[in-house]
Amino acid sequence: MGNIPEDRKMPEDRKENAYPEQGEFVIGTVDNIFRQGAFMTLDEYGKKKGMLHLSEISLKWVRNIRDYVKEGQKVVLVVLRADPQRGHIDLSLRRVTDSQRKLKLQEVKQRQRSESLLKLLADELGEPHEEIREKIGTKLTDNLDMTLYEAFETIVMDGIDSAVLNSLEIDNEWKDALVTLVQKNIKAPFVKIDGYVELKSYESDGVNTLKESLKRIKDYTVDGCDTTVSYVSAPLYRVHVKARDYKLAERALKESADEGIAYMKKHQGFGEFYRKMDDKK
Repeated sequence: MGNIPEDRKMPEDRKENAYPEQGEFVIGTVDNIFRQGAFMTLDEYGKKKGMLHLSEISLKWVRNIRDYVKEGQKVVLVVLRADPQRGHIDLSLRRVTDSQRKLKLQEVKQRQRSESLLKLLADELGEPHEEIREKIGTKLTDNLDMTLYEAFETIVMDGIDSAVLNSLEIDNEWKDALVTLVQKNIKAPFVKIDGYVELKSYESDGVNTLKESLKRIKDYTVDGCDTTVSYVSAPLYRVHVKARDYKLAERALKESADEGIAYMKKHQGFGEFYRKMDDKK
């Protein structure tokens, strides 16, 4: 129940002086078990101790605590109460759902992966790991509303032109090495594709017809997709779609373009969709 493999070591603790907040999910190692529960070591909080009471172990009646937790075992817990003044942290195992446990484990795995990539980057550049962590890892996490792994995912998608990458005050050698490393080791969370629409209006109020047609393309909704439209050269416009997979992206691209073209044709205009620029004759 909520087990973490023994060989999955936790990253170095960066919260030595902090306390977890109520409702926060944490990783705990079972320190020692006694009749009324177990003492837990919080791996992410400077090895602070927390208490897992017998009543918070399982929704079922617990006859033998060791049927649920064992010394040395790592589990995902939720913080019920944290009192820094008294040094007390109360924890629960039974209130953690499977989806919450999986999400926390994914967070831990991504954090470990990010730290490993920073170490690899330091080795490749021949620089101290702490310097790489300070100038890249710490700066990204302190200045952006995202985790280090999420920042790396953005770099994977946007490459050397990434706004995230350009927010770092590092030289081009470091930037090139970082882009190469993350693109090699991290899979992009989204895919991006482009298509093109050619739109012409023959009405006296053609400008407004064109604006509405482009608006309908941009506002066309497919769950999990983000669509934008940009000007190429009259009468050609680029339709850009970001989605979680190519099949969904292709669907959103074609359907959104069709929506705008249908509106244009309804108002005695011309519209055509091109998947690639080469398709335009």
